[in-house]
Amino acid sequence: MADPDIERAATFLATHALLMLALGLVALLMAVAAIAASVRLIVHYRAILLDGFRLLVAQADRFKAVRRIRTRTSAVLPGAYIALHFALGLGMVIAVAAFLVIAQAILARSAVVTFDNVFARTMHAESSPQWQAVFAVITFFGTGWVLTLATAVIGVVLIRRGRRVVAFAWMAAQAGSGILNWALKGLYERARPEYADAFLYSSSFAFPSGHAMGTFVFCALGCYLLLRDGRSWTASCLTIAVALAWCVVMAFSRLYLGVHFVSDVVAGLVAGSGWLVVCVSALEIIRRRQGTRYAA
Repeated sequence: MADPDIERAATFLATHALLMLALGLVALLMAVAAIAASVRLIVHYRAILLDGFRLLVAQADRFKAVRRIRTRTSAVLPGAYIALHFALGLGMVIAVAAFLVIAQAILARSAVVTFDNVFARTMHAESSPQWQAVFAVITFFGTGWVLTLATAVIGVVLIRRGRRVVAFAWMAAQAGSGILNWALKGLYERARPEYADAFLYSSSFAFPSGHAMGTFVFCALGCYLLLRDGRSWTASCLTIAVALAWCVVMAFSRLYLGVHFVSDVVAGLVAGSGWLVVCVSALEIIRRRQGTRYAA
């Protein structure tokens, strides 16, 4: 029996979907701006903060028990490189676990499926031809061949700049994302919503969303490379904010056009996050072996 609370929530969110999208984008941009400002303040006052931390440690070292604990733990604390990969591994575990939870909920036809069906039905009823035309243009830029073309162009630019290794890694990461999405679709074989227009998607399954996953990997990995090599802090923050907003809008376009359920796009973003962790870890290994720069 369907849960009326879930149905009401799905109906409300679908009815006010455009407003929710606008509020979500504003909140996202404000969060990015707040994080960027915080990091900038920390960097600006780094010397003062380090001096304060050293003073705190010096005062704590006056106690014998604290000295003993610090001596014993310093030998087992990982370095920055190991800590980075530990964090990436933790992120991978979280992404895989989240994906499996969503997939299991769909296979078990739990409340997630109820929410998906009600949201898709209400969204279809509330959608307008004008907004459908807008989101059809947006979703076009998330198609496989458009992302492949953009990947190739960036790869060629990197090669011309003498960055052959990172160019190969960049193109391999994007190709791997597509292959992984194809494999997951074939594994779960979830049908599209009944309201889906066949003109807006290829003859593939729905779970997870290829547009959401491919766009996220493309934008997030591009932001990672920009952060690693970029010199302008303002430009980097602005690019990250725009990239994240674009990923959200792309995922929403698939819902508005009725070609995916909510859990499809969420799973696509989660799967993209997991694959991104793998790619970043591989690039960090390359970076460590070849020095601080991505040499050819």
